[in-house]
Amino acid sequence: MAADPDASGGPSGTDQPCMACRGTGKVISTDGGEPQAVECPWCKGTGRRIPGHDAQARWREKGPEGPDPAA
Repeated sequence: MAADPDASGGPSGTDQPCMACRGTGKVISTDGGEPQAVECPWCKGTGRRIPGHDAQARWREKGPEGPDPAA
């Protein structure tokens, strides 16, 4: 039996590859200066879409963690 389609008409939930990392579970970050592969914040390294997960929510709610760039 096929997966139930979501609102976009495609497969639902984790049946979809993560678009941010193209299903690899890794993205390239230049945070800190040197490019390096890090765990994808959108799929948490699984390579599959996590329904309802918003990797940018923490930035909107409380700002970036770490040193204050203005200090």
